[in-house]
Amino acid sequence: MTNIHALQKIFPAGFDNGYGSLKLLVDGFEVVRVPSYISTADMEDVPGRVEFNGTAYTVGESAFRAGNHFERNTDNNENKIKNALTTLLGALAHLPHRKAWHLKLVVSLHDIALAKDLTKVLSGEYLAVLAGKPSEVKVEVLKVVPEGMGALFGRSLPKKLTVIDFGNGTTLYSRYTQGKREVHTPYPIGVEVLIDEIAQKMKHLNGGKVGDASKVRFCLENEHTRYSRDIDIKDVYMACFKDWYEKYLKKVVGMALDAKHQGDEIWAIGGGCLLPGFKKLLEKNGFKVLDNPVEANAAGLLEMAKAIVNKNS
Repeated sequence: MTNIHALQKIFPAGFDNGYGSLKLLVDGFEVVRVPSYISTADMEDVPGRVEFNGTAYTVGESAFRAGNHFERNTDNNENKIKNALTTLLGALAHLPHRKAWHLKLVVSLHDIALAKDLTKVLSGEYLAVLAGKPSEVKVEVLKVVPEGMGALFGRSLPKKLTVIDFGNGTTLYSRYTQGKREVHTPYPIGVEVLIDEIAQKMKHLNGGKVGDASKVRFCLENEHTRYSRDIDIKDVYMACFKDWYEKYLKKVVGMALDAKHQGDEIWAIGGGCLLPGFKKLLEKNGFKVLDNPVEANAAGLLEMAKAIVNKNS
């Protein structure tokens, strides 16, 4: 098979640097979706391994496998900005090697007031070793858009629309009229809260020890409840889910249902939609759960990038 990109240097791309997982979608490649974990442990040249500016680190799945020495985007609000280049290079280190990448990026961000800071952190030309091979990476930020906007790009939108983005760190409630966003309220109560609760409450299944949050997350993201070969956390999950929903989500879902009563269509995106049993519950309440809810935002960001590149050429 010949490499269709052999001569291509410039790639439009969408980057969603989430608290829970980062999604990078480069034109013509598979989506990179990995947990937002960064490890500085010594490692082979695995996917996600980066040497840059005199330091070496790993982003994603392998960072989580390395054990407990990783930091997470979630651990600090400013990390989304501070670690953006770190996680972008880590995401690139999951793709087939290229000597040169020139990315024309559209990026999403919760707090659009920080758009300039994010652009500054990402933009530039860098020499890095990605998964063991040297690469010249040039990053040009075309646009920073509010979180979740990507998911709406290129879709025909109803006149009135309410979207809930069930993310890992945040549940985001947005309302649109004729495609213009009027309400944008992030609630700091994402799936992470549920995962931590399950980890605490599964001690009796786990020899008296608190569960490993990243392992809980891994099974739920794969839409099942098998924590390990011998441990099924289904009952703990069901109980914690009910509790989490009542305590935190019911209010936001209730707001969406009120909006529906006022004539809005209500859509759901984000990784939370994949929690076992949750999609059914949402659909029963009249939500439209978008296909591929986790990557919907990144896919739209890529489409925006392509549209801007085409317009400019």
